[in-house]
Amino acid sequence: MQKEAVIAGVSTQIVWWMGERKKKLVELRHETMSVNPFLLPLILGIHQFKTFDELVDFLVAAHLSTGYSTGFGKLMDEKILPKVFGTTKLDKAERRNPILKMAVFNEIDHIIKPGDGQPCKLLSLKAGRWTIQLTMAVQLNRVFGELLKYRDSKVLGEYAFDEIAVGVFYGTKETLTDKYDILRGINRGAQHDVQDLTKHVNVYAGREFWTWLNGGEQQTQEWVLEGILQGFSTAEKSMGSLADLLAGFRKEFSQQFQSFVRPDHTIDWQAIIRKING
Repeated sequence: MQKEAVIAGVSTQIVWWMGERKKKLVELRHETMSVNPFLLPLILGIHQFKTFDELVDFLVAAHLSTGYSTGFGKLMDEKILPKVFGTTKLDKAERRNPILKMAVFNEIDHIIKPGDGQPCKLLSLKAGRWTIQLTMAVQLNRVFGELLKYRDSKVLGEYAFDEIAVGVFYGTKETLTDKYDILRGINRGAQHDVQDLTKHVNVYAGREFWTWLNGGEQQTQEWVLEGILQGFSTAEKSMGSLADLLAGFRKEFSQQFQSFVRPDHTIDWQAIIRKING
């Protein structure tokens, strides 16, 4: 993909995503927040918050941040990769195919078809360095090994592949945990029951991932970021700032706890736990 196409494509998806964020904020209610009453006094003490409102600001920001991270991961997976870079997202419709509905494809998120009769590539997309734990790494090694056996037995047809890639869209390979080595069959220290798949399974992170995704173009991640910035600017011009919606959500959440703040600004933690836990 050329620079202009990447920027324009990503920008379009960001405008859509910002619209979805606005919808969620309009629909959002404080009941969607899970509040741990045991943790509240610890957070207030650790951060040395002087007022309950400061604690509210922290809790609301943490809640929204989790939603942003989840939503942005889905944006990359379900929109930007297939709609901008032309991958085939293995959604429910695609998995109706008798081959793709096989259990060994459960950990594959995208198929990349280069064309010109070249073998396809399989992509398992991960959110970050901590996404994979030990059990998952060992399981991925087993599943990837089974995929290679199916490929070698010539039963995958058009889905015969020459590479299985595990992609992380931010960070670097050096900052990933050793679980990304284990899924390839590399043991460092403790010995795990894994097979060496290093000739067939590769891990790409950060710039290396975007370069791999876009046929070797080193500047792809910069183009993606430019598209994000352009898309945000376009969305903000058309829909305005979301600040008022955010302020409304914060106010609604704060009001449900105001009765537990005493006149001297101390907090009745026991009353809060009874409200939440019964």
